[in-house]
Amino acid sequence: MDIRMPSINKVLLSGNLTNDPRTNILENGTHVANFSVASNQRYRGRDGEWHEKTCFVDVVTWRQLAERVASRLHKGSPVMIEGELQFTQWNAQDGSKRSRVEILARSVQMLEKTGDSGSSPSQSGGSDEPPRREEPQGPDYSDDIPF
Repeated sequence: MDIRMPSINKVLLSGNLTNDPRTNILENGTHVANFSVASNQRYRGRDGEWHEKTCFVDVVTWRQLAERVASRLHKGSPVMIEGELQFTQWNAQDGSKRSRVEILARSVQMLEKTGDSGSSPSQSGGSDEPPRREEPQGPDYSDDIPF
């Protein structure tokens, strides 16, 4: 029996930019922007105390999305990234081989309010979905249920 598994490569990540986006224009005029996002996770440890850990993820955007990212985002900007993982390899100047896994962003939703109008967060990318409003989150007390 031959079982075929679908190949799925989909990432959804929210967090804050750790630095301003690094931008470049290639010889053919294509824009590329690279940035890193810090995503925090809160959890209750075995000691019963709340802990927080941070995951740092590299993100790359291309073409018009890269232009929008470069012009609108800055260090600390809250974002929602939708994309896929990609593996990149290159040779460093010292001749050693380097590699990394990064997110190839298809959509970047900027969660920061822009302007004085008090409008909802703006969205960039190839998605037709309306911007999502995030509800304020308090501590997770699901582990404290007494039964």
